[in-house]
Amino acid sequence: MAEKKKKRLDCEQVPPWMITFADVMTLMLTFFILLVSMATIDQRRKLVALGSIIGTFGFNKQSYDLYSKKDTKKTVEPGPMDTGDLEPLKALKWENVDDDINFRSNRFVQILSIDASLLFGPNGTTLSDRGRATLDGFLPLLRQVRYPLLLAGHTSELRDEFGRNYQPGQDSENPDLSWKLSLHRTLAIYTYMLDNGIPADMLRMEAFGKFRPHYPQDTPENRRRNRRVDIVLDKRLGSLGDRIVETLPAREDRKDTLNVGGFEFDVSTPEELR
Repeated sequence: MAEKKKKRLDCEQVPPWMITFADVMTLMLTFFILLVSMATIDQRRKLVALGSIIGTFGFNKQSYDLYSKKDTKKTVEPGPMDTGDLEPLKALKWENVDDDINFRSNRFVQILSIDASLLFGPNGTTLSDRGRATLDGFLPLLRQVRYPLLLAGHTSELRDEFGRNYQPGQDSENPDLSWKLSLHRTLAIYTYMLDNGIPADMLRMEAFGKFRPHYPQDTPENRRRNRRVDIVLDKRLGSLGDRIVETLPAREDRKDTLNVGGFEFDVSTPEELR
Protein backbone atom coordinates (compact mmCIF):
# COMPACT_ATOMS: atom_id res chain seq x y z
CA MET A 1 0.00 0.00 0.00
CA ALA A 2 2.85 2.31 0.74
CA GLU A 3 4.40 1.69 -2.67
CA LYS A 4 1.14 2.50 -4.50
CA LYS A 5 0.77 5.73 -2.59
CA LYS A 6 4.34 6.64 -3.39
CA LYS A 7 3.80 6.04 -7.13
CA ARG A 8 0.81 8.38 -7.10
CA LEU A 9 2.88 11.09 -5.53
CA ASP A 10 5.57 10.74 -8.22
CA CYS A 11 3.04 11.55 -11.08
CA GLU A 12 3.10 15.14 -12.30
CA GLN A 13 -0.21 16.86 -11.79
CA VAL A 14 -1.71 19.08 -14.57
CA PRO A 15 -1.68 22.76 -13.58
CA PRO A 16 -5.16 24.24 -13.19
CA TRP A 17 -4.48 27.01 -15.75
CA MET A 18 -3.82 24.40 -18.44
CA ILE A 19 -7.39 23.16 -18.18
CA THR A 20 -8.70 26.71 -18.53
CA PHE A 21 -6.36 27.39 -21.47
CA ALA A 22 -7.48 24.24 -23.30
CA ASP A 23 -11.10 25.17 -22.72
CA VAL A 24 -10.56 28.66 -24.16
CA MET A 25 -8.71 27.31 -27.20
CA THR A 26 -11.53 24.86 -27.86
CA LEU A 27 -14.09 27.66 -27.72
CA MET A 28 -11.98 29.84 -30.06
CA LEU A 29 -11.63 26.97 -32.52
CA THR A 30 -15.39 26.50 -32.49
CA PHE A 31 -15.87 30.23 -33.01
CA PHE A 32 -13.53 30.38 -36.03
CA ILE A 33 -15.14 27.30 -37.57
CA LEU A 34 -18.46 29.12 -37.31
CA LEU A 35 -16.97 32.21 -38.99
CA VAL A 36 -15.53 30.16 -41.84
CA SER A 37 -18.84 28.42 -42.43
CA MET A 38 -20.65 31.77 -42.54
CA ALA A 39 -18.04 33.21 -44.92
CA THR A 40 -18.54 30.29 -47.27
CA ILE A 41 -22.27 30.93 -47.39
CA ASP A 42 -21.64 34.62 -48.03
CA GLN A 43 -19.22 33.78 -50.85
CA ARG A 44 -21.85 31.61 -52.47
CA ARG A 45 -24.22 34.55 -52.45
CA LYS A 46 -21.55 36.71 -54.07
CA LEU A 47 -21.05 34.16 -56.81
CA VAL A 48 -24.78 33.97 -57.49
CA ALA A 49 -24.97 37.78 -57.67
CA LEU A 50 -21.95 37.84 -59.98
CA GLY A 51 -23.66 35.34 -62.25
CA SER A 52 -26.69 37.62 -62.54
CA ILE A 53 -24.47 40.61 -63.35
CA ILE A 54 -22.55 38.71 -66.02
CA GLY A 55 -25.79 37.54 -67.56
CA THR A 56 -27.09 41.10 -67.69
CA PHE A 57 -24.03 42.88 -69.10
CA GLY A 58 -22.93 41.40 -72.36
CA PHE A 59 -22.50 37.66 -71.87
CA ASN A 60 -26.04 36.32 -71.98
CA LYS A 61 -29.53 37.69 -71.87
CA GLN A 62 -30.19 35.48 -68.86
CA SER A 63 -28.08 34.54 -65.87
CA TYR A 64 -26.72 31.03 -65.57
CA ASP A 65 -26.13 28.62 -62.70
CA LEU A 66 -22.53 28.76 -61.52
CA TYR A 67 -22.93 25.48 -59.67
CA SER A 68 -24.35 23.52 -62.57
CA LYS A 69 -22.43 20.36 -63.47
CA LYS A 70 -23.48 20.61 -67.09
CA ASP A 71 -21.14 21.88 -69.80
CA THR A 72 -21.83 25.60 -70.12
CA LYS A 73 -19.24 26.36 -72.80
CA LYS A 74 -21.88 26.20 -75.49
CA THR A 75 -24.40 28.36 -73.68
CA VAL A 76 -22.14 31.01 -72.14
CA GLU A 77 -20.57 33.05 -74.92
CA PRO A 78 -19.18 36.59 -74.75
CA GLY A 79 -21.39 39.12 -76.50
CA PRO A 80 -20.61 42.60 -77.83
CA MET A 81 -20.82 45.49 -75.39
CA ASP A 82 -23.03 48.32 -76.63
CA THR A 83 -20.93 51.30 -75.57
CA GLY A 84 -22.23 53.72 -78.20
CA ASP A 85 -18.73 55.05 -78.89
CA LEU A 86 -15.50 54.13 -80.70
CA GLU A 87 -14.04 51.98 -77.92
CA PRO A 88 -14.50 48.66 -79.84
CA LEU A 89 -12.17 50.03 -82.55
CA LYS A 90 -9.32 50.23 -80.04
CA ALA A 91 -8.34 46.64 -80.84
CA LEU A 92 -7.44 47.68 -84.39
CA LYS A 93 -4.40 49.49 -83.04
CA TRP A 94 -2.86 46.17 -81.96
CA GLU A 95 -4.04 44.17 -84.97
CA ASN A 96 -2.64 46.63 -87.52
CA VAL A 97 1.01 45.72 -88.12
CA ASP A 98 1.62 48.57 -90.60
CA ASP A 99 0.74 51.26 -88.05
CA ASP A 100 -1.79 52.75 -90.50
CA ILE A 101 -4.49 53.00 -87.83
CA ASN A 102 -4.08 54.51 -84.37
CA PHE A 103 -6.48 55.00 -81.50
CA ARG A 104 -6.15 57.53 -78.67
CA SER A 105 -8.65 58.28 -75.94
CA ASN A 106 -9.23 59.83 -72.57
CA ARG A 107 -12.29 60.16 -70.37
CA PHE A 108 -14.35 62.14 -72.90
CA VAL A 109 -12.58 62.20 -76.29
CA GLN A 110 -11.75 59.29 -78.60
CA ILE A 111 -9.67 59.73 -81.77
CA LEU A 112 -9.33 57.13 -84.52
CA SER A 113 -6.50 58.19 -86.86
CA ILE A 114 -6.31 56.63 -90.34
CA ASP A 115 -3.21 57.08 -92.49
CA ALA A 116 -3.96 58.94 -95.73
CA SER A 117 -2.05 56.32 -97.74
CA LEU A 118 -4.62 53.76 -96.57
CA LEU A 119 -7.48 55.87 -97.96
CA PHE A 120 -6.11 57.77 -100.97
CA GLY A 121 -3.44 57.55 -103.61
CA PRO A 122 -0.48 59.98 -103.69
CA ASN A 123 -1.82 63.53 -104.01
CA GLY A 124 -5.29 62.03 -104.51
CA THR A 125 -8.63 63.14 -103.15
CA THR A 126 -10.71 60.18 -104.35
CA LEU A 127 -11.13 57.18 -102.09
CA SER A 128 -9.20 54.16 -103.29
CA ASP A 129 -10.60 50.63 -103.30
CA ARG A 130 -8.52 49.93 -100.22
CA GLY A 131 -9.83 53.08 -98.58
CA ARG A 132 -13.47 52.16 -99.22
CA ALA A 133 -12.85 48.65 -97.87
CA THR A 134 -11.30 50.17 -94.73
CA LEU A 135 -14.26 52.46 -94.13
CA ASP A 136 -16.70 49.62 -94.81
CA GLY A 137 -15.16 47.81 -91.85
CA PHE A 138 -15.90 50.81 -89.61
CA LEU A 139 -19.40 51.63 -90.84
CA PRO A 140 -21.39 49.00 -88.85
CA LEU A 141 -20.06 50.46 -85.60
CA LEU A 142 -20.25 54.10 -86.71
CA ARG A 143 -23.96 53.70 -87.45
CA GLN A 144 -24.54 52.79 -83.78
CA VAL A 145 -22.54 55.67 -82.29
CA ARG A 146 -24.66 57.92 -80.08
CA TYR A 147 -22.34 60.94 -80.24
CA PRO A 148 -21.50 63.31 -83.13
CA LEU A 149 -18.39 62.54 -85.15
CA LEU A 150 -15.84 65.07 -86.35
CA LEU A 151 -13.91 64.24 -89.53
CA ALA A 152 -10.62 66.15 -89.40
CA GLY A 153 -8.25 66.11 -92.37
CA HIS A 154 -4.50 66.67 -92.00
CA THR A 155 -1.63 66.81 -94.49
CA SER A 156 2.09 67.57 -94.28
CA GLU A 157 4.58 69.56 -96.33
CA LEU A 158 3.50 69.40 -99.97
CA ARG A 159 6.92 68.32 -101.22
CA ASP A 160 6.02 64.84 -99.99
CA GLU A 161 2.47 64.95 -101.34
CA PHE A 162 3.27 66.26 -104.82
CA GLY A 163 6.68 64.66 -105.25
CA ARG A 164 8.32 65.84 -108.47
CA ASN A 165 5.39 68.13 -109.22
CA TYR A 166 6.11 70.17 -106.11
CA GLN A 167 7.25 73.72 -106.82
CA PRO A 168 8.91 75.95 -104.20
CA GLY A 169 6.57 78.70 -103.10
CA GLN A 170 3.38 76.66 -103.34
CA ASP A 171 3.12 76.64 -99.56
CA SER A 172 2.85 80.43 -99.53
CA GLU A 173 -0.21 80.51 -101.79
CA ASN A 174 -3.46 81.76 -100.33
CA PRO A 175 -5.45 79.72 -99.58
CA ASP A 176 -2.77 77.22 -98.71
CA LEU A 177 -2.77 74.18 -101.00
CA SER A 178 -2.27 71.79 -98.09
CA TRP A 179 -5.47 73.10 -96.57
CA LYS A 180 -7.41 72.51 -99.79
CA LEU A 181 -5.98 69.01 -100.13
CA SER A 182 -7.05 68.06 -96.60
CA LEU A 183 -10.48 69.61 -97.19
CA HIS A 184 -11.15 67.61 -100.35
CA ARG A 185 -10.04 64.39 -98.69
CA THR A 186 -12.26 65.00 -95.68
CA LEU A 187 -15.16 65.83 -97.98
CA ALA A 188 -14.68 62.53 -99.83
CA ILE A 189 -14.97 60.58 -96.55
CA TYR A 190 -17.91 62.71 -95.42
CA THR A 191 -19.79 62.01 -98.65
CA TYR A 192 -19.02 58.29 -98.49
CA MET A 193 -20.36 58.04 -94.94
CA LEU A 194 -23.54 59.91 -95.87
CA ASP A 195 -24.12 57.55 -98.79
CA ASN A 196 -23.74 54.57 -96.45
CA GLY A 197 -26.22 55.41 -93.74
CA ILE A 198 -24.49 57.83 -91.36
CA PRO A 199 -26.99 60.63 -90.50
CA ALA A 200 -25.93 64.10 -91.61
CA ASP A 201 -26.69 65.58 -88.18
CA MET A 202 -24.10 63.23 -86.65
CA LEU A 203 -21.21 64.38 -88.84
CA ARG A 204 -18.98 67.43 -88.91
CA MET A 205 -15.89 68.08 -90.97
CA GLU A 206 -12.83 70.26 -90.60
CA ALA A 207 -9.60 70.64 -92.56
CA PHE A 208 -6.34 71.69 -90.93
CA GLY A 209 -3.83 71.23 -93.75
CA LYS A 210 -0.26 71.09 -92.48
CA PHE A 211 -0.92 73.33 -89.50
CA ARG A 212 -1.70 70.73 -86.82
CA PRO A 213 0.99 68.05 -87.15
CA HIS A 214 0.96 65.24 -84.63
CA TYR A 215 4.67 64.54 -85.16
CA PRO A 216 7.65 66.82 -85.91
CA GLN A 217 7.91 67.36 -89.66
CA ASP A 218 11.68 66.98 -89.82
CA THR A 219 11.78 63.49 -91.38
CA PRO A 220 9.88 61.88 -94.29
CA GLU A 221 8.53 59.19 -91.97
CA ASN A 222 7.04 61.75 -89.58
CA ARG A 223 5.57 63.72 -92.46
CA ARG A 224 3.96 60.52 -93.74
CA ARG A 225 2.42 59.86 -90.33
CA ASN A 226 1.06 63.41 -90.21
CA ARG A 227 -0.95 62.80 -93.40
CA ARG A 228 -4.07 61.39 -91.83
CA VAL A 229 -7.80 61.69 -91.31
CA ASP A 230 -9.04 61.70 -87.71
CA ILE A 231 -12.47 60.49 -86.67
CA VAL A 232 -13.06 62.31 -83.38
CA LEU A 233 -15.81 61.53 -80.87
CA ASP A 234 -16.47 63.86 -77.95
CA LYS A 235 -18.88 62.48 -75.35
CA ARG A 236 -19.49 65.95 -73.98
CA LEU A 237 -21.43 66.86 -77.13
CA GLY A 238 -24.94 65.69 -77.91
CA SER A 239 -26.52 65.39 -81.31
CA LEU A 240 -25.73 68.35 -83.55
CA GLY A 241 -29.38 68.59 -84.54
CA ASP A 242 -30.43 68.83 -80.90
CA ARG A 243 -27.89 71.56 -80.25
CA ILE A 244 -29.17 73.59 -83.21
CA VAL A 245 -32.75 73.29 -82.02
CA GLU A 246 -31.73 74.36 -78.51
CA THR A 247 -30.16 77.56 -79.86
CA LEU A 248 -33.24 78.60 -81.85
CA PRO A 249 -35.41 81.25 -80.17
CA ALA A 250 -38.76 80.11 -78.86
CA ARG A 251 -41.57 80.70 -81.31
CA GLU A 252 -44.13 83.21 -80.19
CA ASP A 253 -47.59 83.72 -81.60
CA ARG A 254 -47.77 86.98 -83.51
CA LYS A 255 -50.29 89.46 -82.20
CA ASP A 256 -51.24 92.83 -83.61
CA THR A 257 -50.85 95.30 -80.77
CA LEU A 258 -50.90 99.06 -80.46
CA ASN A 259 -48.63 100.74 -77.91
CA VAL A 260 -49.99 104.00 -76.50
CA GLY A 261 -48.21 105.66 -73.61
CA GLY A 262 -46.64 102.42 -72.48
CA PHE A 263 -49.90 100.49 -72.68
CA GLU A 264 -50.44 97.77 -75.28
CA PHE A 265 -53.84 97.29 -76.89
CA ASP A 266 -54.79 94.18 -78.85
CA VAL A 267 -56.10 95.25 -82.24
CA SER A 268 -56.42 91.77 -83.77
CA THR A 269 -59.47 91.16 -85.95
CA PRO A 270 -62.04 88.58 -84.83
CA GLU A 271 -60.85 86.23 -87.58
CA GLU A 272 -57.27 86.35 -86.23
CA LEU A 273 -58.43 85.57 -82.70
CA ARG A 274 -60.07 82.33 -83.79
